[in-house]
Amino acid sequence: MGVIKYIYIILFLPLITLSSPDVEAIIEKDLNCHFCHPVDSSDFLSFFRKKRNFQKTYRVGLLLPFCVDSNHSILNTNIDSVISLDPYKNNFNFYKKSQISIDFYLGFLMSLKKFENYNIEISLFDIKDKDMSKEVLNDIVSKQYLDNMDFVIGPLFSSNFRYFADTFNSDIPLISPFSKKDYIIEGNDNTFQIQSNVNHYFSVFSEYIFRTHKNDNIILVRRDTILDTIKNLNSEGPAYMIDTIIPFDIDYSDFLLEDIDTNFFNFREIKVAKNIIDSIHHELDTLGMKNIIIIGSDDNVFVTDLLSKLHASRDTNMIVYGLPAVSQFDHLSVFDLMDMEFTFPDNKFHSDSLSTQFILDFYDNYNYVPRKQYAAVGYELGMYFLKILLKNGSILPYISSEEPQRVLETIYHFKKTKNGGYKNQGVILLRFDDFQYKRIY
Repeated sequence: MGVIKYIYIILFLPLITLSSPDVEAIIEKDLNCHFCHPVDSSDFLSFFRKKRNFQKTYRVGLLLPFCVDSNHSILNTNIDSVISLDPYKNNFNFYKKSQISIDFYLGFLMSLKKFENYNIEISLFDIKDKDMSKEVLNDIVSKQYLDNMDFVIGPLFSSNFRYFADTFNSDIPLISPFSKKDYIIEGNDNTFQIQSNVNHYFSVFSEYIFRTHKNDNIILVRRDTILDTIKNLNSEGPAYMIDTIIPFDIDYSDFLLEDIDTNFFNFREIKVAKNIIDSIHHELDTLGMKNIIIIGSDDNVFVTDLLSKLHASRDTNMIVYGLPAVSQFDHLSVFDLMDMEFTFPDNKFHSDSLSTQFILDFYDNYNYVPRKQYAAVGYELGMYFLKILLKNGSILPYISSEEPQRVLETIYHFKKTKNGGYKNQGVILLRFDDFQYKRIY
């Protein structure tokens, strides 16, 4: 078993906590625990206790905010009475970060079942909450608990991850599972950002559109700077004022066209200085060219209005491209989106059979349904990084040569940034088709 400091092993659901001495006592006696479902702790412990004929031991650190001290109702309850509870009828109100950590951690443990022939040692740390988190992180660094790790996952949240990356003076890979903020990997070559944001998709997105539709009529529609007249609530000054709104659409347009010389295409950009467009029909080609519409906005009002007007044009040969946020607008007609072949970039598959099977497998293992956005990431990181580690003996520098890979529902493809670590820039293009998403790239 790996180093256990600030550790509370999650063995059951509802949440059961064991202190370090409790865990060490179980390990030293090497006994099968007599605890029952939903999680069989004896299987968990014996997984790490098996004698294997491998000289190499691979070590992984997890820095997760279980925040056990914040779950007072659990800590003040007799452990035998908690174990006997029906997990579907208990009234425990778990701390939010604890819930996230449980789902993530158990998802990661599921991935280890794919590597049972290898000797993998896990060191698990409770990073706690608020100001105490930095005290724990400082102690981990000063006592060198992670110096022999092959890679470390966490801390989960942006501020703690950035603090730890700056404090932990090592080339051991540090993986941020959830943050989308670009600054978390700046200045640290050993950091990895898993979550993509829309800015990472534009080069692939625009290259595909202009290559595929080089002979078509391409129109980019977006909002421009909006000068809005608003009422002055102050008693002094004029009754009305001009409010200047600079939408993200302007940046999106710049990213989309950054590597494209539009002079070689039949291309127009329509800039709309308000949240609705007066008309779009007159901008469409009616002489035989296919109309390709790129909506460079994720504003709900603007996009909804524009899609409505585009569909009303009854151009059956038109294809509409947009941003991934649009796929989450639940008020849009799926029929309309299919008619317009609405296509968007993403780095995740949504609601397919693999994701469904993962939830079923998780339930079979732990007897509860997790929040997939946390459990799936834990599983994916275990599968992806352990596979690279076991194949090459280390993560760096080999990850740079890895081809894009799908793990469960996410595309992983890391590229080194100029002034920092690695970003996941895996991307696919999905199209509304037959009441589901069809991958076209």
